[in-house]
Amino acid sequence: MKEQFEWIHSWCDETAQNDLPRVLLVGDSITHNYQEKVRELLKGVCYVDYISTSYAIDTKMYNQLVYNFMTDSKYALIHFNHGLHGIHLSKKSYKSRMKKLLSKAEKDVKLILATSTIVYREGNKRLDGAWMKRVRERNEAVQEIATENGYTVDDLYAVSTSIPKDYRYVDGTHYLADGYAMLAETVAECIREELKK
Repeated sequence: MKEQFEWIHSWCDETAQNDLPRVLLVGDSITHNYQEKVRELLKGVCYVDYISTSYAIDTKMYNQLVYNFMTDSKYALIHFNHGLHGIHLSKKSYKSRMKKLLSKAEKDVKLILATSTIVYREGNKRLDGAWMKRVRERNEAVQEIATENGYTVDDLYAVSTSIPKDYRYVDGTHYLADGYAMLAETVAECIREELKK
């Protein structure tokens, strides 16, 4: 099921270079807005590419996009953060589709699964009940998949609950620069630690 508007953003960094590991960030607008800071924090550690989109995980477009990116370069690690689109998807459907997608990654690629961030109603005073139901379900699915397969979990949900209101955008879902900086620091540290293993 498509949304009213769909979009795709991507970037592949220093594509002719192979002296450092290459990392791929897969996600939505949250990923899009922290990817530049992650790249800055990991400079000299790895090259960071990203693909972010509003297409939900049950669409052909999403699966083709992500599969093509996963297999287009030799990635040492892929960080997945894509739970805030496709509100129609049940936990069971989300989990099965995520497992199917992850199974297509190269066997020697390290995978990190991020939990989805908190969602408020506009104004950031009350939680968005419909979206928080999905966030909780998807975060449970992420934890279950990670446990079943030995993947690392990047708990961005926990970070998002600690982001001050002053760092949040008024729409209840997105963040201002300082909020994204907090998320980026967590993502970069998780990637840095995983690459050391």
